[in-house]
Amino acid sequence: MPVLNLVELARDRSAKGRSALVKAISEVFFQDNHIPGDVEKRLFGDVVSKILDQVADEIRADIADQIARSEHVDRDLVLKLANDDEIVATPILQMSPLLRDPDLAEIARARGEAHRLAIAGRPAIGEAVTDVLTEIGGEQVLRQVASNRGARFSMVGLGQLLNRGGNDPEVQLSLAKRGEDEEAFAHDLRASLTDELRTRLGAFASLVDKGKFEEATRRASAMIEKGMKESAHRQLERSSLYDSIRDGRRTLDSVLSELAMEERLDDSIRVMANLLRLEEATLRRSLLHSDISSVVVLCRSTTMGMQGFFSLSRLICRHTGRPESEVNQLADAFSRTRQEDARRTVLMIREAQRNQMTENRKPSRGKAGKKVEAA
Repeated sequence: MPVLNLVELARDRSAKGRSALVKAISEVFFQDNHIPGDVEKRLFGDVVSKILDQVADEIRADIADQIARSEHVDRDLVLKLANDDEIVATPILQMSPLLRDPDLAEIARARGEAHRLAIAGRPAIGEAVTDVLTEIGGEQVLRQVASNRGARFSMVGLGQLLNRGGNDPEVQLSLAKRGEDEEAFAHDLRASLTDELRTRLGAFASLVDKGKFEEATRRASAMIEKGMKESAHRQLERSSLYDSIRDGRRTLDSVLSELAMEERLDDSIRVMANLLRLEEATLRRSLLHSDISSVVVLCRSTTMGMQGFFSLSRLICRHTGRPESEVNQLADAFSRTRQEDARRTVLMIREAQRNQMTENRKPSRGKAGKKVEAA
């Protein structure tokens, strides 16, 4: 198909026309042995840029997949796709040879964790990029960049990685394996250990200092295996606690009091989420990041009594830095709130949750109709 015919296809706003456009792009620009010239690249970029804001995520993602590895694409188009939603940006961020370190560093700062995780998985990333990833990346980003043998680190970046992720056995394992294989990396890793890090990282730092990377690898592997077993045990224990409440073998109050004494806020939230049939993230936001008075309605809608309410509320206050004196004020509201009113409110929350999940499963209709993430 002649390149100029793409303009005609771009005017067709129907789903069929958009599908035809994607197919035409593939045929014209990615046929075997075809290297588009500068004029074609500019036209391709202009045409695709014009339709990006009008098409669904799936079509933009198809385009991104097609051009992710190509060097013969307009760079402005690549940058636009790299700043798009996660499903579109990921292949571009992971593979595009046209993205430079300054581009990647800027995107890593400006966009979210999914974009940073994609960048951390590139075959090769420079120090300017890893400096940003180790500074602001979350747990998965730190693990990914630590395991990436194509990642180059400055002393600042290595220090940040150790400071923020050095206690994570998976990060330790990746660093130890690389230190074992790469002498230069081992030297930089040792040099990045400050006295504070040596104290905080304990045995791992000591082994790195002594160059015992094989032993550090074995130790980290054992810690990961132990962690997996403990995680599986905690999951079984949480299920057992929920089952004991549901079957009437234990009261909700006794379970929450036990968890509060052990400072197990996460497990308390999971038990409550199961009882209320709410997403854990939804309940966590309501309990920890909203007005604390929301705990009154959520607790009152269950079989919880005053003992459980005090236990959970005080635990929340300790973890959020609120004064425990607030609990006494809330207890009065808890006793005065009618259970049927509280349950009606939870039903509304549950319905809103279902509607949001349904909406999230619907295909987006371009930028104008894109979904908005829940706060």
